[in-house]
Amino acid sequence: MTTGCKVWLWLVLVLNLISLLGGLMAIIVNPILGILIVVTEIAIVAGAAMLLFNRKKIGFYVIVGAAVVAFVLNLISGAGLISSLISVICLPGITYLFVSKNSGIFY
Repeated sequence: MTTGCKVWLWLVLVLNLISLLGGLMAIIVNPILGILIVVTEIAIVAGAAMLLFNRKKIGFYVIVGAAVVAFVLNLISGAGLISSLISVICLPGITYLFVSKNSGIFY
């Protein structure tokens, strides 16, 4: 696995753990939406961990699925369409670029 891939996956892992804490705070305001945000962030963290530590390609598909769910949740919660589209395209897109370069090392 290249250094760039490891750095990207660590960034995804850490930043989504921080976002998970924000989701925990959102539970206070809107419990149902907050719980959905927390579950989505846990899925993204789990997908990144599967790619980073276990080198399982299914982690990429978990990230893609969670990004789509996060897109819908962003739209429901009132986030802008442009920022929601950027997030649903960039996270899986950049991850795909790294995974495709290292496709021989993932199971």
